[in-house]
Amino acid sequence: MSLVGLRKELEARGWDCRVMNLNENRRVRSPKYIDVQNGWDYLWKVLRCVRDGCAIHTRVNAESVDLYILAFVAMLLGRLWKRPALLTYGGGHRQSYFPAPHHSLRHLAFSLLFRLPNRIYCNSDAVKSVILRTGISTEQVLPIPHTAPYYVEFEPSPMPDEVERFFAQHDGVFFSYVCFRKEFVLDFLAEAVRQFRALYPRIGFIWLGPWECEMSKMRLFLHAQEIEDSVLCMGSVPHEMFLNILSRSLAYIRTPLTDGVCSSVLESLKLKVPVLASDNGTRPVGTSLWKKGNVQSLLKLMAEVLQSREDVVGRIPEIVFEDNSKRLADNIEEIYTQCYLPQSIIAERLSLFRNEDFRGGSGS
Repeated sequence: MSLVGLRKELEARGWDCRVMNLNENRRVRSPKYIDVQNGWDYLWKVLRCVRDGCAIHTRVNAESVDLYILAFVAMLLGRLWKRPALLTYGGGHRQSYFPAPHHSLRHLAFSLLFRLPNRIYCNSDAVKSVILRTGISTEQVLPIPHTAPYYVEFEPSPMPDEVERFFAQHDGVFFSYVCFRKEFVLDFLAEAVRQFRALYPRIGFIWLGPWECEMSKMRLFLHAQEIEDSVLCMGSVPHEMFLNILSRSLAYIRTPLTDGVCSSVLESLKLKVPVLASDNGTRPVGTSLWKKGNVQSLLKLMAEVLQSREDVVGRIPEIVFEDNSKRLADNIEEIYTQCYLPQSIIAERLSLFRNEDFRGGSGS
């Protein structure tokens, strides 16, 4: 969703935004984005954009080696051609590969990466403080949460038949955004589902988010955990459907510890849907927290929602979304106009690269 809004904002200002699709459908050709067929194709297309005069804006986190390599290559090409290089560091202040011990290879790798861009964007001051441990200047890092008013703009509408049937068959439904990756601790979540269903058999669970390539593994996982009758698992859905399902749910269960200030958590609180989240130290006010690995602490919060949901909702403060798409676009323009591109380049262009679906489907 952040890319959707940023692209719209920049194009409204007259910028040429070339979106490179690095999602699972990246090989599908479309006039709406730049497809990527393989690694060499990625390298060539980034180079072509850089030679055309594009600035480079790419996204990375500390959970994926592949994303690190893609981001490093893009940043390096941008700087070699003296183009503005902009990096968004996604996720929280504690991830698998960073932060890392000062003299470790991981610390060195991210120290090198963080020295390439003109500006680094992150989603909180806690993440900024971790990035600054690499010795870069504080002015180089700008925290901008991935939120904007349009994130929660939607029209209540009927959902797909299977979703409507699932809600009709249960007295209430808990919502989760998941992927088939370790940070979503699916074994833990499955155990919570199993124990809660034993106490409240009329309660269901909806899981959204797995990529299409993950769905077969997810179905096997649900069968192995013996919760396939308790959980309706869907893939990535359009954001408006995401919000429709979320708004009708009892609460949002958020499992990752590595996500920092998560957009979907803020969206849920804005919609006055309780959020039951792992305590990663940076959750927004109004979130109900459970301890890492402690199923009983999560079950206690779920039972409270079921029995006293109005009280839980009453503890959620008013959430105000600033127009951070505009704020980010303002800063990108500032960096671009201050950069040292040759005056002979007349057309101002901006290239945005991101590892998530350009369409702005469900996600955090």
